[in-house]
Amino acid sequence: MLNFAGRIRAESDFYALQSSLNGLQMVGDMSQTQIRLLIADDHPVVALGVQATLKSLVNAQVVGVAQNSTELFKILESDVIDIVITDYAMPGGAYGDGIEMLTRLKQRYPQVKLIVLTVLTNTALLGNIGRLGVHGLLNKASEINEIPLAIDRVSKGFKYFGKAVSAALQEHMIRPDADRVRSLSKREMEVLRMYLGGMPVKDIANHLRRSGKTVSNQKRIAMTKLGCSSDAELFQYYALLGLTDTPTPKTS
Repeated sequence: MLNFAGRIRAESDFYALQSSLNGLQMVGDMSQTQIRLLIADDHPVVALGVQATLKSLVNAQVVGVAQNSTELFKILESDVIDIVITDYAMPGGAYGDGIEMLTRLKQRYPQVKLIVLTVLTNTALLGNIGRLGVHGLLNKASEINEIPLAIDRVSKGFKYFGKAVSAALQEHMIRPDADRVRSLSKREMEVLRMYLGGMPVKDIANHLRRSGKTVSNQKRIAMTKLGCSSDAELFQYYALLGLTDTPTPKTS
């Protein structure tokens, strides 16, 4: 039996092959009823870009655009929506963002299908989103053009995970989180624990009697080993795993 990442990879590879064979004909072969779409992104330029990719969809209509979770839920309460295309990180709304927002959407509107856009690259965080039961997951930086295909597949009852996301999830199965944490040196772990505890790099350097450049470099290397591309991603990864409960890292 295929594991979670294996199933997603198999589905996405099949859909990509089918798309290359059918081209635009596949997009035009959507359900008979008009698909009602809601776009949610706190960056208007991105929302416009998403709308631009949807021009090839003859049986889909964007009926609303939201810039935070407050606006998103308000539209869902007053209109009939089939598919929500939402950014993962969209702070400032009354219903939160990220996992909190997606969980509330699934609970309150189980009939609405969710396609999530994210810049996250950490495999554990991507897997966590996938396990929520979202219907589509795309890398916001490189897979925006796959949105029409994702809508087509999702509208027909399938799931669609972008190529980059599928590859990341497959890599996660090959190299589990515990192995990533074990790869951290003792000094890298020290820096991470202090930084995640709220201590600025300058204070960490003073406390450990190292240069600020050394501490910054150790933090950067640790983030690379953990597969985190930003501080926000690092903090989310910490919240998901709890680094204080992980195996002791190797000594440098």
